[in-house]
Amino acid sequence: MAILGRAGLAGAAALLATVALVPLLRSPSGGDTVAPATTTMAAAEPVAAVPGVVVPAPITAPAAVTVPADRLEGPQPVSTCQQIAYNVAKANPGTTQVIVVLTATAASTTGTLQVADLGAQGWQCGAAMTARVGRSGVRPLLDRRSGDGTTPAGVFPLGRMTAWDGQQFSFFGNAADPGVSAGPYRRVQYGDCFGATPNHPDYGHLVYRTPGNCPGPDDEYLPAITGAYVHAALIGANMEPDVSGDAPGETPYAAAIFLHRHSYDGNGASKPTSGCVSLSQTNLVSVLRAMRPGVMFAIGQTDWLLANT
Repeated sequence: MAILGRAGLAGAAALLATVALVPLLRSPSGGDTVAPATTTMAAAEPVAAVPGVVVPAPITAPAAVTVPADRLEGPQPVSTCQQIAYNVAKANPGTTQVIVVLTATAASTTGTLQVADLGAQGWQCGAAMTARVGRSGVRPLLDRRSGDGTTPAGVFPLGRMTAWDGQQFSFFGNAADPGVSAGPYRRVQYGDCFGATPNHPDYGHLVYRTPGNCPGPDDEYLPAITGAYVHAALIGANMEPDVSGDAPGETPYAAAIFLHRHSYDGNGASKPTSGCVSLSQTNLVSVLRAMRPGVMFAIGQTDWLLANT
């Protein structure tokens, strides 16, 4: 080992004096740890080489960490409803409102509905409302068939149709317009028959038929359904302009899928639907009024919807 003289010791001392001490932080477990690499180090003066002394390499800060782009888009989702709305909007740019309908299992006939809106603070979801879905639960649209009793699962736009008299509409009802703004409202008229017979030209269309001549077992003569269809919104699952099932050989995925008022049994309890989504009258009107142009529906079993949006 080399022995330093007075000149050597003085030089070494000068060198060590130029290295800034790194402050210590107290760790949660009680031990001392070195401060993060972001601590600013004092600039050292040049030091002449001293025989027998190894000069340490300068300390440099690590390269900046790159943040994924999707983490820079604003507040991140914290609830299931927010996450699904966020996912829907990423897949459908420009979306600022999503009606989120969730069930615990694919066989559940009761679920929740929340209105999710995009604002300055990111996605915010309203209070959860009790919703009823199909008597056989929910099923992805391409896996279901008309008449199987399931509500189509997936992401759908607000529907828009052209009635037999040329009127376009996204909402309808046997009562007057409750104040919707997301699309045109049609007051149900004499002769309004919604076709739901698979592989028939009327399937998925609102056609004119006199009472008693809206013949298929699943066809719906709207003027006769005054309770459930007091007001309704079209859920755009297999809906115009591209309906599968209104010609021979086509797969009839779904027809007449609406958001409407609950139906009730003799004891006053709400009943599952044949494939639609239903709410209480008060909640229905509230949701219809809250809907804005461009609104989307996200419907399904929670885990499935999280994985498929």
